[in-house]
Amino acid sequence: MKRANRNAQNRAGADAPRPPSPGLQCYCIGAGPRLTALTAGLCQGPVFDHFRTAGVEVLLGLRAVLDAQIDVMTRQGRKGVKVPVE
Repeated sequence: MKRANRNAQNRAGADAPRPPSPGLQCYCIGAGPRLTALTAGLCQGPVFDHFRTAGVEVLLGLRAVLDAQIDVMTRQGRKGVKVPVE
């Protein structure tokens, strides 16, 4: 197939799922583009706000774990060591 024909074909079917390249096997069987279309709406509106709030809650949970570990090490008399930073 000539390059001009191949380019025209690629432009015409840009939105259609493409078959895997020779020698490669697509394990998603076309589910990838469908999942991308499904999750495209997650980055806007109340859904995004919910996931952002959930992310903040995860970070607050990690902070609580770190604070608890710092308290344990402080009670044990362990102190940090100063490390020179260049």
